[in-house]
Amino acid sequence: MRQKNNRTGSRLAAWGLMFLLSGCVSPEEAKVIEEPENGGGAVLTICIAEAQWDDSVDGLTELYLKSHPEVADIQWTLVQRNTYWDLMNMKLATGTLPDIMEVRAGEELEQWYPHLAVLDDMPVLDSIFPELLEKGKTEGRCYTIPQAMYGMGILYNTKLLSEAGWNCVPETRTELEELCRDLEKRGIRQFMNPYHEISTWVEYGMLQMISMKPNPGLYIEHLKKSNQKPIGEDPEWKSLLDFMDLTLRYGNRRLLQLDTGLARNYFYIGRYAMIVGESARAVEGMRRAGQGVEQWAQIGPIVLSDDQEKNRLLMDVVRLGIPKEAGYPQEAREFLTWLISDREALEYQKRVMGIVPVVEEACQEGLSSIAEETYRYYRDGEMTEELTGLLPRDMTDSTGKEWAGYITGEVDRDRLLGVCEEYWKTYAERTKEANK
Repeated sequence: MRQKNNRTGSRLAAWGLMFLLSGCVSPEEAKVIEEPENGGGAVLTICIAEAQWDDSVDGLTELYLKSHPEVADIQWTLVQRNTYWDLMNMKLATGTLPDIMEVRAGEELEQWYPHLAVLDDMPVLDSIFPELLEKGKTEGRCYTIPQAMYGMGILYNTKLLSEAGWNCVPETRTELEELCRDLEKRGIRQFMNPYHEISTWVEYGMLQMISMKPNPGLYIEHLKKSNQKPIGEDPEWKSLLDFMDLTLRYGNRRLLQLDTGLARNYFYIGRYAMIVGESARAVEGMRRAGQGVEQWAQIGPIVLSDDQEKNRLLMDVVRLGIPKEAGYPQEAREFLTWLISDREALEYQKRVMGIVPVVEEACQEGLSSIAEETYRYYRDGEMTEELTGLLPRDMTDSTGKEWAGYITGEVDRDRLLGVCEEYWKTYAERTKEANK
């Protein structure tokens, strides 16, 4: 967890470390963290489950404070997704929810909308892509606003691909395997694997696999009711594991031990031709690496299938809501409006944070090359529907040990698939019992 605050120091980061180590914090400590020290002006607090933003939020803070003197400061808490909900549940229990928090569509929204303010009356809603806005609604009311769109997939270093004789990225799994062999012949490292954050990989890998189904949303409902065909006989599950096997065969060592940031840096400095599960968020990290890789980076779907049409870029939307107990609800609304629609704010986010804006007019120019390609996938209908947030949050915790064991070779395929099937059976029984 990282906390960004230009003026009030690093107390929240220290608290976050204490929370992770001890699992508890007193309400008094949590409240003190969020009180302004200067005696005047609002101090907005924002918690987002995307540590990739890192130092870029400092620039947003500076831009906003220049034109909004009523706000004294903005405190950002950036949390790895696999610990985000532990933190937010703690804040809910202690009455210390931030002014703005991230809540994705689907199951996350259904669980959290009772704690969120209704945002139907915000004028900025009229300018947002309607299909994205709709996903932030439940019971006909809008509780979250999409702030940015990313496409999750494989990032390629096209300069290294060209050295292996490739002038385009592979579109099928067979082509991907051919690329790996051609890179090997040239002595070029193929995959930098993302498996250190195993829970994140399991979620995105599962959603990519589910996106190949004729009706992904319906298939997720079948999973939740344990009505799907046997997982061990399912061709899409087999495709996911075949893809993993390919990345393991042609990937780096120390799969679970290699820090995620260091793994990214290996790609950013041009040591590896591909990295899985990344997006246009990577653009600023590549720039900071100083090797010019951002000029050669191109995004493509995670190619699980030999049917090109099934390999679609995975949509990932950042959605922000305002808790009912926010200390500064009006200031939070104004900040969200600014973040989504202000020209200077959008230019900064496009240039530094690699976003695809959720307003069509803002997508016409100024996108990074990766974001521009992402927008093309979205515009041409080659991106998945929004699936993030639809899977139960405990799925990755309950099956993560076996997924990690599969990666290290300690768990075979039959065992992994059996554990996954047992999880969904137990989930269905638990849900049925809770609904009695």
